[in-house]
Amino acid sequence: MKYRWIALGLLALATAARADVQVDFVQPEKFSDIKDNNGFRQTDVLKDIRAHFIEQAGKCLPGRDMRIHVTDVDLAGEVEPFGRRMQWLRVMRTVTLPYIAFNYEVIEGGKIVRQGEVKLRDMNYQDGFNNYFSSDTLRYEKRMIDRWFKDEFSARVAESR
Repeated sequence: MKYRWIALGLLALATAARADVQVDFVQPEKFSDIKDNNGFRQTDVLKDIRAHFIEQAGKCLPGRDMRIHVTDVDLAGEVEPFGRRMQWLRVMRTVTLPYIAFNYEVIEGGKIVRQGEVKLRDMNYQDGFNNYFSSDTLRYEKRMIDRWFKDEFSARVAESR
């Protein structure tokens, strides 16, 4: 009986700490990247970006709700024709930076406690250590998002505000 109450208490805490994170893409057909001559094509890319935003918000803002409205995405590199068959391949150069623009709101107790407009760009995306495998097609974008969450919502930053 005693363990049942402990389990129910832990379940209640886990439910309370679960945040509602919503990520919307505003007019993805007009994004700088992830499209071809026929318009927007790679919906899996947006699903992966959405999942990563949700994962990071859950880690950095437990128990808080967050709304993210992505207004532009430009992946690292450029898609160019390559080889005899002219297959399309994403080529990474130092001048083809990853870029993500979005607006966000952090909601606690039904009130907006923090909001802002963000334009992420990583000018040194090919340099330094990256936690993600080279097989991860969004490794540069994920690292950029991770850094932003760490810089924006770390305990030290929260205390100074």
